[in-house]
Amino acid sequence: MNNLNNVYNNPYSTYPQWKNNLDYKNQIYNQVSSCYCKKSYLRILNTYDKALDVQVNEIIMAEGLKRGGFTRYAQFTPGVYNVKIFESGEPKKLIFESAIDIERNLVYTGAIAEDDRDPTDISVLMIPEAKQKSIPGKMSAVRLINLASHAPDFELAASDKTILFSGVNFGGASNNVGIPSGRYTITLREKSNKKDVTTLNVDFAPRMHYTLFVSGKYCDDSGIDIIIPEDGVNYLELC
Repeated sequence: MNNLNNVYNNPYSTYPQWKNNLDYKNQIYNQVSSCYCKKSYLRILNTYDKALDVQVNEIIMAEGLKRGGFTRYAQFTPGVYNVKIFESGEPKKLIFESAIDIERNLVYTGAIAEDDRDPTDISVLMIPEAKQKSIPGKMSAVRLINLASHAPDFELAASDKTILFSGVNFGGASNNVGIPSGRYTITLREKSNKKDVTTLNVDFAPRMHYTLFVSGKYCDDSGIDIIIPEDGVNYLELC
């Protein structure tokens, strides 16, 4: 187990709580305004409890994408795109349609999530990956995003009792934190009463970025999952 005394907050990736209306878009744009790249990347994550087909303009991003599944990243020219989401099967049932805005030189995860107050409604939450300018030594950059509906505020703790993230509510995204690279046992728990929700063994590689997506329904027997894919900023070509 690593010594977490030198956990640090990443000053380069502080995003406010993200919302459907992308109210933080101007902050992100200002960070890349000096860049003239004409490409960005998008993948889709399904946290809904049904298999879905996803179409962005004329591009089929996913067919039969199950809960917890990711698509590969697709490259897009910055601009406004139309997203359609269907329940998989025949005949297809359109359950969501909206416009998304893809800014330049960014990597996004489009998370399909159930509305916390209306389980019949869904949305696509555009989550930009937060890339740190530099990761010193044998460190990894990690952040937490809570997509678990009907859930209380969470905190995430390492086995040495270090609290990595605290008070992340539904729809909330933490800042990046830097932690020593290596193997960890992490526990997600309710912040208010420290009740354990789920425990996971993970291995964070040096100089890599990871986003921990919490998904599921807190009142559901299927429970809560933590999904940890590798962030695209680790390997995709950006300015």
